[in-house]
Amino acid sequence: MSWAVVARKDFQDARLSKTLWALSALFVLFAAGMAYLYAELPGLGGEAGELSALGLMFFLAAPATLFVSITAVVVAAKSVAGERESGSMKLMLSYPHSRRDVVLGKVVGRAVVLALPIVIGFAVAAIVVLAKYATFTPVDYVVFVLLTVLYAFAYISLVVGFSATTGSGTRATAMAIGLFVVLELLWDVVPLGALYLLEGRLVPIQEYPNWALFLSGMTPSAAYTTAMGAVLPESPNAVLGIGPVGEVPFYLSDWFGLVMLVAWAVVPVSLGYLRFRAADL
Repeated sequence: MSWAVVARKDFQDARLSKTLWALSALFVLFAAGMAYLYAELPGLGGEAGELSALGLMFFLAAPATLFVSITAVVVAAKSVAGERESGSMKLMLSYPHSRRDVVLGKVVGRAVVLALPIVIGFAVAAIVVLAKYATFTPVDYVVFVLLTVLYAFAYISLVVGFSATTGSGTRATAMAIGLFVVLELLWDVVPLGALYLLEGRLVPIQEYPNWALFLSGMTPSAAYTTAMGAVLPESPNAVLGIGPVGEVPFYLSDWFGLVMLVAWAVVPVSLGYLRFRAADL
């Protein structure tokens, strides 16, 4: 369990970050505020009951994806590269830790750091809603929180994977920020541009062909939204009218969003580890 030792130390070090505490406090306050607005503003919460509790989860999903992606960059960008740059990686590897232990420990340690404000923030949001509604669906809500933690793990794993490919903390941070910009801010242009290049037309997302819908749903945040339909009674995409018409291919099914999340959690960090394993420290 050498990776667990690395994860424990990494958790203890990362939790001292003032920036992380500021982001965490902001998320807890924001989640509570969003829940209060959802409960109070007409047209958002609807009638009290199970549907409103489900709607709250959809309402919290968008700010959660933004918080996770930004915080993952802050927490994990220098997780491996920073230690290589400072020379502390050589000291760490002088102990009975393999390079695989280091990478896995970094992922687990930083993921736990990110999971804590998510759980606390959503718990506060649930308390706000429970104060307003007589009924609530705790099982669905717990599943929603666990899915969000899985999404956080995937994003941390992705950023750590990028960090493991370089020995420069500055370069790792730049790559992580670029990753955030591409996946969270610019990705909507990719399927639209591909559609225009291949078919010479621009259409709203509700009219995308299946291959363009798949391309649109490849990002971690899109996979997270899709996966909500697999673990909750209703899908956010279905509510918005986004999805294939007619028979649904397997790669557009809600459960495939879970597959995509697992792929994001495993593939990039594995490739980063292979690069790190061969690197000269």
